[in-house]
Amino acid sequence: MSEESIKTSNELIRWLKMLALPVWARFALASIMLLILVSALGLLFWGLRYGEHESISSSVAMLTVGLPVGLIVVALVFGDGGAIKLKALTQLVLSREIPAAILENLSASADDSRYTHADIKTKIRGCIADYVFSVNDKFCRDDKGGHSVTLEFKLELNVKKVNFVVWVPATLDQTSLTLSKRMEGYQSCFFGASKEGYIQNQIPLYGEREGFIGLVFIKTLGDDFLLEPGQRLYFAQDFAFFIRALLSVEAPHG
Repeated sequence: MSEESIKTSNELIRWLKMLALPVWARFALASIMLLILVSALGLLFWGLRYGEHESISSSVAMLTVGLPVGLIVVALVFGDGGAIKLKALTQLVLSREIPAAILENLSASADDSRYTHADIKTKIRGCIADYVFSVNDKFCRDDKGGHSVTLEFKLELNVKKVNFVVWVPATLDQTSLTLSKRMEGYQSCFFGASKEGYIQNQIPLYGEREGFIGLVFIKTLGDDFLLEPGQRLYFAQDFAFFIRALLSVEAPHG
């Protein structure tokens, strides 16, 4: 098949996917397809019974061409493009795969782990997930033998694109670093993230959460990201490294 033919076929498929037929039109289309199928089967039966080879050839040709085309049209016009499955996979990634990858990355249960007592609270809103991630950092000790660190962030997963927002306190104590100085500590994290396709929005989010600014990152995923377990696993594990790097910067500040 030539490149021009492939392009034409792709355009036809896109056009069919965009169709929003009324109920009567769907019923009429289904009736026509059913009539063609019955006619082809009837012609085949007639040819087999009376030895009409031309009828058999015609019916086989009708079935060979009409049946696959009919199935494609039914799938494209009557189907929802697998939207229900994609929504379920989106929920799976946000509610299970991302938290699991982060906890595994930290190895919170290991005796020699820097971070212990890790906990992730997740709130799902459609394709948006808000996370509150808290751990105990043994490298920053206080009277209780450790330092509690909390990192709050948000993921917006839109089939083949993800927006990541990490919330950073906008107001700091006088004894703390200025916000611009504090941001310098994140530059190594941001550089590594950029190598994995994360693009930082240079304009932070203000006003969405009182007392916090949101650092926004955008990453384009593969067209079949949700349908490919390997792609989902790579994204979750790579994202866990990103979170761990952010955590190491945030830990000294609490």
